[in-house]
Amino acid sequence: MYCPKCGAEYVAGFSRCSDCDLPLVEAEPHRPLAPHEHLELVTVFASGDSGLVAIAKSLLRSADVPFLVQGELVQDLFGIGRIGGGVNRITGPMEIQVRADDAGDARLILADLLESQ
Repeated sequence: MYCPKCGAEYVAGFSRCSDCDLPLVEAEPHRPLAPHEHLELVTVFASGDSGLVAIAKSLLRSADVPFLVQGELVQDLFGIGRIGGGVNRITGPMEIQVRADDAGDARLILADLLESQ
C-alpha cells in the first residue's frame, strides 16, 4: 500500500498515511524526478515532420514512457521556417529524447514509425 501524495510505502493492514492523512492506494504512485537529479537522455526519434513527431509523442504517452522534445518550438523561430526538406536548417530536426533506461522500450514502441521514414 502506498500514499498517493508522498509515496510512502505501508505494510498490509494500514489504510491511511500517517503523515498526509490520505487513504492508501495499491499501486505505487508515479514519482516526478527531483529537480537536481541528473538524467542521461537518448534521442530515439528525429524528424522535421510535425505530424510524425505528434504520432511519436502520442505512442510514448500511451505507453507511459516519459520524453522530452528538443527543438519543437523553434522550427519556425528564425523566419526562415522549414525551407526544403521540412527541417529548419538553423535549428535542425525535432528530437524526441527519453531516459537511457527507457530507450530500448521507446525504440520498440516507435519501430514502425522509424521504419516509415
